[in-house]
Amino acid sequence: MSRIPRPLVRALSAGTVAGMLAMSLAACGGSEAASSSDCTPAHADLKTITQGELTVASYDYAPATILSGENVTGMEGDLIAEIAKLECLKVTVSTSGGAGAVIPSVQSKRVDIGSGNWLRTKERTKIVYMSTPLWSDPQAIVSKTGLTSDDLEGKMIGSVAGNLWNDSMSKWLGDKFKIYQDDESIYSDLKAGRIDALVASSASAKYRFKDAPIEGATVVDVKPNANVPQFASVGQVMLPSALDNDTLGKALDEDIKKLRENGTIKTILEKYGIDPSVGEPGAPSEL
Repeated sequence: MSRIPRPLVRALSAGTVAGMLAMSLAACGGSEAASSSDCTPAHADLKTITQGELTVASYDYAPATILSGENVTGMEGDLIAEIAKLECLKVTVSTSGGAGAVIPSVQSKRVDIGSGNWLRTKERTKIVYMSTPLWSDPQAIVSKTGLTSDDLEGKMIGSVAGNLWNDSMSKWLGDKFKIYQDDESIYSDLKAGRIDALVASSASAKYRFKDAPIEGATVVDVKPNANVPQFASVGQVMLPSALDNDTLGKALDEDIKKLRENGTIKTILEKYGIDPSVGEPGAPSEL
């Protein structure tokens, strides 16, 4: 999601989401790897908050992250499970605070990494270690009338808290721009006509419409707009970790590279109906 952390933000005042249900989930795959006495980690010097565990802050944001019972799947969930296998770690996922708590949880070292479609941005270089890109993620305008990023002025536009373009769009559109705390609310308002369009991950919107279509809804990738600098290029998704634990960050980089080279990332993307070409995002860059 393309999120700016809430000190920045999917960005974020943890207070706005206080009281949301906290969950602790074990990701499939990591537990088995951690329990095997003959498992040799790819990086023996890797340090995590809890020995033998990889603690992940996440929330439900399909197809990037899908929470179901005691499992977290989705593109990132599956990839994190593969990384955990390489490092002989059990995965524990905290969803306390939802999207708004992900980056703050990484910064405060309550978790090892964050997950949920976080993009590489210049601002985030100051507060977290950004992993090498997982894949690219075009953003889109979702509407029932085929609006593009040039058609938004004067319309009621929605976005979920933490999206990195929120500040720019708020300055541009003023009180015609509304921030939501979750996807259910924003898509409900689009369906009911309470907003004219929303801005979201193209992959997320298309995946959602497979099971919950909105009549007449279109997903149009954004194009550059002088009012929203964040639309100038396609974002790259990363896994954020603590700035001062570069041993973990660099291990993630090397594991991601290995999983790209051996075809695992391509297989994961295809599993969720995503064009595997986005799994070759090029050299790391920041929005």
